[in-house]
Amino acid sequence: MKPSNFILNTDYLSIAQISSGNYTVTVPTGTLAAGASTEQNSNFSVTAQAGAVDRVLISKDGGRYYVGSYRQINPAGTIYGFVNVFRTSTNNIRVQVVLENQSGSSATYPAMVFGIKMSSFAPPNVF
Repeated sequence: MKPSNFILNTDYLSIAQISSGNYTVTVPTGTLAAGASTEQNSNFSVTAQAGAVDRVLISKDGGRYYVGSYRQINPAGTIYGFVNVFRTSTNNIRVQVVLENQSGSSATYPAMVFGIKMSSFAPPNVF
């Protein structure tokens, strides 16, 4: 059967997008001592969506968006880290950027801009 055949059938259950938002996080240039790390958090207020399922896309420096709430990064030589997007409450989204210098000497990382797209979807009501 073709999906277009389901449009006229009211028994066809489908998810529905109930909200979406775009967020930007800027991480300034910095230097990390040998073995040091840094954690930077940005919080964004959102509308509470009971029972919703979130879909997150993450972009670095205006590049491609990747699906997922977690993305590993390597902004400079021996500096590695990750970006993690999660809800701290029903009304708050946190973007966590963690960087770690894995070398025996200090290292500098460049400024970075992360684009976050988040959409919430309501599952079908089957009851």
